[in-house]
Amino acid sequence: MESKSRERTELEQYFIDNLDRAMEQQWIKAFHQPLIRAASGRVSDEEAYARWMDPDKGTFEASEFIPVLEEEGLTYKLDLYMVERVLDKMKGQREHGLFVVPESVNLSRSDFYCCDMVSEVVKRIDASGFTRDKMSIEISEKDITSDVEFMKKQVENFRSEGVKVWMDDYGSGNASMLILLQIAFDALKLDSIFVHQIEKSEAGRIIVTELIKTAVSLGMVTVAEGVETKEQVNLLKEVGCNKLQGYYYIKPVSLAEIIQRNVQGIQIGFENPDEAEYFEKIGSLNLYDLSISRNDKKNLGNYFDTMPMAIFAMDEDKVTIVRSNKSFREFASVNFPRYVENKEIPYDQIPKGTGYYSFNAVRQCAKEGKRKIIDDRTADGRILQLFMRRIATNPVTGTNAVALAILSISESAADEGLNYNYIARALSEDYIKLFFVDMDTGVYTEYTPDGANCDIKLTKHGTDYFDLERSEFDVPIYEEDLETFKKALTRKNIQSQIKKTGVFSFVTRAMIEGDPVFVCIKAVKVRGDGNFIIIGINNVDEQMKGRETVERAKEERLIYSRVGALTGNFIYLYTVDPETDHYNKYNPGNIISDMAIEDEGDDYFNKVIERAPKGLYEDDVDSFLSAFTKEKVLKEIKRSGMFVNEHRLMIDGEPRYVSLRAKLLDEEGKTNLIVGILDIDQQIRREQEYAMNLNAAEIKANIDELTKVKNKHAYSEAEKRMDENIKENPNLEFAIAVFDLNGLKEVNDTLGHQAGDKFIIKGCNIICRIFKHSPVYRVGGDEFVAVVQGYDYINLAALMDKLQKHNEKNKLKGDVVIAAGASRYQEDGRVAPVFERADEAMYKNKRELKKEAP
Repeated sequence: MESKSRERTELEQYFIDNLDRAMEQQWIKAFHQPLIRAASGRVSDEEAYARWMDPDKGTFEASEFIPVLEEEGLTYKLDLYMVERVLDKMKGQREHGLFVVPESVNLSRSDFYCCDMVSEVVKRIDASGFTRDKMSIEISEKDITSDVEFMKKQVENFRSEGVKVWMDDYGSGNASMLILLQIAFDALKLDSIFVHQIEKSEAGRIIVTELIKTAVSLGMVTVAEGVETKEQVNLLKEVGCNKLQGYYYIKPVSLAEIIQRNVQGIQIGFENPDEAEYFEKIGSLNLYDLSISRNDKKNLGNYFDTMPMAIFAMDEDKVTIVRSNKSFREFASVNFPRYVENKEIPYDQIPKGTGYYSFNAVRQCAKEGKRKIIDDRTADGRILQLFMRRIATNPVTGTNAVALAILSISESAADEGLNYNYIARALSEDYIKLFFVDMDTGVYTEYTPDGANCDIKLTKHGTDYFDLERSEFDVPIYEEDLETFKKALTRKNIQSQIKKTGVFSFVTRAMIEGDPVFVCIKAVKVRGDGNFIIIGINNVDEQMKGRETVERAKEERLIYSRVGALTGNFIYLYTVDPETDHYNKYNPGNIISDMAIEDEGDDYFNKVIERAPKGLYEDDVDSFLSAFTKEKVLKEIKRSGMFVNEHRLMIDGEPRYVSLRAKLLDEEGKTNLIVGILDIDQQIRREQEYAMNLNAAEIKANIDELTKVKNKHAYSEAEKRMDENIKENPNLEFAIAVFDLNGLKEVNDTLGHQAGDKFIIKGCNIICRIFKHSPVYRVGGDEFVAVVQGYDYINLAALMDKLQKHNEKNKLKGDVVIAAGASRYQEDGRVAPVFERADEAMYKNKRELKKEAP
């Protein structure tokens, strides 16, 4: 490619002249911006961005240097370099136990004129050991339209080799649709200019919807770039955009940041590649695709006025609302407000009542895979007609995705009459068994609820209901209650109570699934001819035990108040049910902290984690959140008997040191987690003051006044400690590096000792900058020692090489040159032999440097 005939700026020429050097020394870094799968919220792909981080001139974004390289026909070098950086990053990601998702690299049209780009990219992928589907190629619409026939051939070559190709900036030009007629892409990235129109007008939202619908209809994945707001995310998810990318989620990050975020637990999780196809299916459905106007006279205003639609993921124990459109959310906010914000709902938290019949129908559809059309009622009595079908099954988790649409809703309850099915469901929801009994003859019919269909079914007929000794009675009565039960449930007692109050009611305990459970036996008279009653057996265990819990809580509050009054150092005490996470808080001193945890509530652990950023001292939040999870607390209690964590609690805006201690206690056959918050502020502050005074004296004795690094005395102490550690662990990993500044005497003799001091400080700074993970000591006038460990130990050879290159530059400039030698510990038994080898290597290097001096 010929460069344009214009005068280059100094910086532009610098980019051209130093490209090879920047790649060789890895000044050009790869940063990675995730693409978030709309249906799962996980990272499904990443896109690589180049950033030039020059040691002398600072950092430059791709937009500053790539246009210059394009003019010179040099981008092919950079783009192949980025392919290699991405493959190296994937290896690092895999080594840290993270799923490796596909990553895309942007190519310029000029790349294909400079080399066989397809072969070069494929060759590098194959050498890495990754499959070719792990790399995607992005080519901008502008580059494609500049030479459609040529670029079509390149796209086809890539795709024939198994490498996916995406059109970038789709919609930014004026020939997008025509390109799609000629070239098949694996994915289209919607230009951010359209994404930004979502919040500006209805017309903008319609255009975005149609662009995505067109791409999906052609079998292509859709990606929206430049996503920045919640409203944009919602609309894009609803209309079937597969993947979202932008600062709403995260900026481009390095591999180191990805690993660090994962360790901290704030990383957006990577998608399991085996689940990609499943999420692709449930993410592509346009929830406005069945658009039906409520008023045919309206036009654009009704484009998004559609029937309520949602996609549910059903697994073994919970349902997840994966996606929903605006109409469904509006419907749910009126009829099921508690679930609007709760995307993930455990089955056991879905109460019987309104919607329960429909919920079971969705579960059955998920399990059987058959389409269903059912009717149900809202809380205000209106009739719904619902359509549902299974659309995908996750091959990893077995989760089934079901699409549901509300086909019709009656305007009011008065428009429809009650039907037998609805009445039966309503009456049976809270009962274990129901009986229709002839009080004169004792003949009865038994019914039981059909839990799966929220209905009732006939179980059997009998001849003498009041024969309490008959086999297989209603439910097995708890042995301790049996005599009282027999005396209460007689024909005479039932008739007497119904005559007086209209209802017979009696509470006893029955054995259900091996445990005693409180039940209420209730009887009412059937109106009309004959002497008939309906008897229902209702599970009231929660209500009865709730009363017991209230009484026990009152007793516990009194006990804890007395304990707090005597000890004086408890700020709070919590009793937590480890199964349900329900808790009660006791506050002996009536202290109100910034955590603002209520006196009683549910979800104890999540509530504490949610409030921690405001309730704890800022510097303690991360370490507390890392340690305080339910799993870790219970694991530590199992290991050592008690969980302990010290941190600073904010009280009236001031930090106070506290110790959180947790222990499991068995109380009356039930296990409770007891959590105490103890005030240790005065104790900690006394210890800190003592340590501060002691540390100040130690620092003064061990710091070199001129360079501010540790001195010879400090090195002697460190050597003694290391010798002791070697006795306990002969396999320690460390090295000793010895340094000597060349030319200090000449500087002192010619420029004076003040200049010599600056010379020493400069040399010390160079050593500290290169060996930045290791302690450095000044052990003589121009002599330094570093105890090399950790990252520096692993990369010792590279660091010594870096110092050598630094020396070569400084010799040319007449600047500080540092002779250096290093030696690794080789089970020598002491540090001294390691030092001697390093010192010998340093003197050898010093002689070599003098030979090379001009």
